[in-house]
Amino acid sequence: MAVILIAIGLLLTGIDIHGMSGWSYPAFDLEGAVGSYELSESIRTYTVTNVLGEQVRIDYLPDVLGCVLLLVGVCMLLRYNRQYLYSIPLILLTAVLSVLLRISGFLVQGPELVVWILVLYYGLAASELFMEYFVLYSTAGITDALVNRATNTRILFGWWVTVFCRVFITFLNFVGHTGVSRVYQVISIFAVIFYVVYLITTRKYVGTCEAVKIRVRRKREYKEKL
Repeated sequence: MAVILIAIGLLLTGIDIHGMSGWSYPAFDLEGAVGSYELSESIRTYTVTNVLGEQVRIDYLPDVLGCVLLLVGVCMLLRYNRQYLYSIPLILLTAVLSVLLRISGFLVQGPELVVWILVLYYGLAASELFMEYFVLYSTAGITDALVNRATNTRILFGWWVTVFCRVFITFLNFVGHTGVSRVYQVISIFAVIFYVVYLITTRKYVGTCEAVKIRVRRKREYKEKL
């Protein structure tokens, strides 16, 4: 059950499909400088228009719910692998940043809002990826039975494809190239579904072998490439 919860949680955090709600942000007043730095018009456009928008954006596959499922699943598997502890602060941070980004337009005004959005937007993207890294590699560590190693390799390959795509998606959405971004989003969605399906099949191997540390697994992967 824990692996299924983790798989669903990763599906929710890995796929972002947004829609507009009926709640509008107050009019933004971005004139002025932050400290001694004057903000350019392009930065104000990128952050407020492209990232935040005029209305609160709803994630139809909410990251917060995904984080809750991940937290429950991780806590259930802690007895098999203590390295899951690395992911818990990142799960909580991802949930908090996800909420703060959407409500930042109500909390802050002036040019400081631009800085808030930049920190929250890129902080969320980084936190989400590191969170998934520790969750997935820790799960691969407790399902490292010889018969399942090839499946784990496919899972991690699929996840790294999503990492590549989401790095580009984050930047392209920031600068407003949504058309190109959608191409990467489609690839990322298929990659997420690919590795999540395989992840669910590994649940029967939980606890059948000694947990492999992330560092050991990465070294093994490097040797296999050679």
